[in-house]
Amino acid sequence: MVVRTCAGSRMSAPTNLFSVCLAYVRSVFSSVLARLRRAVNACLPDQGFAGVVARRIAVFLAVGALTLAGFGWMARPASSAPGPQEVVTRTVRPGDNVWSYAAAITPQGEDVTKNVDRIMQINNMSSPNLRVGDRILIPSDE
Repeated sequence: MVVRTCAGSRMSAPTNLFSVCLAYVRSVFSSVLARLRRAVNACLPDQGFAGVVARRIAVFLAVGALTLAGFGWMARPASSAPGPQEVVTRTVRPGDNVWSYAAAITPQGEDVTKNVDRIMQINNMSSPNLRVGDRILIPSDE
C-alpha cells in the first residue's frame, strides 16, 4: 500500500505510521525532559562547568528513576497454572447424571452448578448428558 504524504512523495504505510509514532514519542519525551531540566535548574545553581555536569547527572538519575519506576509498575507476578487435581473414576449406572455426581461432592449450602461445570470441564463434555457404561472423572477434594 502506497500513501501520498503532504510533500507529495510516495511512502509505504508502515514507514509513515512509524514516523508518526516516532514523532509523537519524541515530542512527549522532549516535553518530559524539558520539565526535568527546569526542575533541576531550579534546584541546582549554575556554577560553570561543575554546575552543568551536576545538572546532567541529576537529569540522568531522574530519568533512570522514572524508567525503573515504570518497569516496576509494569511488573506483574507470574500466574501459574493450578496444580494437578485429584480425580476419581466412576462408571455411569442407570439413573446417574452429572447433577447427581456434582451434588455428591458439593458441601451442603454451596452451589452445585460450580461442580457441574468442573465435572464437564474435566471430562471435556459439551452437554451434561451421560450414557450408561461411560467412565467419568469426578474431582476429589479430599
